[in-house]
Amino acid sequence: MPDAWLALSLDPAADPVHPRDAGAPALEYGSYLGLDALLAAGEPRTAVPDERAFIATHQLIEVAFRLMITDLATVAGTLAALTPDLATEPLPDDAGPSAFWRPALTASARMRHTAREILPASMRLLGQSDDGDVLFSTLEFNRFRDALTPSSGFQTAQLRLIQRAFGKEAALRLPLFPGDTFSQHYTGCPVGHVAPADEVILRAGRARAFPDADDAPEARIAALDAVAHAALAALAPLADGLPAPPPIPRLTAEDAARVVARVRQTLGAHPDADAVMERLAAHVGAAVDAENARRDGLAEARRGAQGVAARHRRSCLAFVLDRLAATDAALHDLGPESFLTVHRRTVRRHVADDSGTGGGGMPYLVTSQRFVLPLFPAVVAWADLSAAAGADDDPDRW
Repeated sequence: MPDAWLALSLDPAADPVHPRDAGAPALEYGSYLGLDALLAAGEPRTAVPDERAFIATHQLIEVAFRLMITDLATVAGTLAALTPDLATEPLPDDAGPSAFWRPALTASARMRHTAREILPASMRLLGQSDDGDVLFSTLEFNRFRDALTPSSGFQTAQLRLIQRAFGKEAALRLPLFPGDTFSQHYTGCPVGHVAPADEVILRAGRARAFPDADDAPEARIAALDAVAHAALAALAPLADGLPAPPPIPRLTAEDAARVVARVRQTLGAHPDADAVMERLAAHVGAAVDAENARRDGLAEARRGAQGVAARHRRSCLAFVLDRLAATDAALHDLGPESFLTVHRRTVRRHVADDSGTGGGGMPYLVTSQRFVLPLFPAVVAWADLSAAAGADDDPDRW
């Protein structure tokens, strides 16, 4: 059945469709929002009150992810339909944005806000308030934690889809995660280290994050970074007459070695450490080579980015690209308020043994955020040129 959340139309000439079956009862607030199903969702495994806060917090985060995914679909659809004339349309004045840009301008601003404000604030429900009040008890968490195994936040298919949209697919395919807990529960035997995208972790959610059909809405969302670069490549003539832009920085063997060394540190005296490292080194090396090849192939996109940054800094396209880069940073950066940083602090507060509910935990969160994800930035042809040109951080009405 088609996902109504992703059944989006960006055609400004099309009339919205309001389906209603003949004889259906009048629409009500509760039925429109699906409140009966929404408020009954989730199955507490214990009678510990704080488990309800744990469930509700993760549900809030997943709903925010769902909104981000629909916004990513809107931006991807807009960039796929971009033409050179539309690309240079300036940011709107008091008359408001054009019908072409209005959905993407709103969606990109909402994505950035969700990543900067909504997701970290939701995660803080499992921490401490600004007044110093404890909002979630570690002692109470330990009363119900064991009942949750092998489920884990590593199984969030929606976040994996979002990360694919921001160019992080290679990171999701690196065997960083100790899958023994998952595999012993789901397959009956250990499988060693697996990638976060592996089906043994994502389970049924893998089809959501990695759909089989190339024309599935999720597949189009996952291709957002490629779509953005294709749009920039088509705009390369905007850079005519400008000095050649500096090349996109390449990854080095030292970058790959740091990832491998960090994972080796987390393994300690693990009996299979050497085999794990040999496999991981091959995967990381291949991922770095593939990323460098991708960057080398973005010369035209780089020129397009240069033309937009230098000559059309106040264009709607620049606004949207800035917001994509800012959303990526708000999710993944090492800054103190990024979503992953707040998530790590929350885990550290409640889990003293560095493990996660499903068997992973702090070492793998740190490794991913500090060493792996930075190798695969979003809109890499745009980000550093935009920063050098001065990102537009002024408040925007649109």
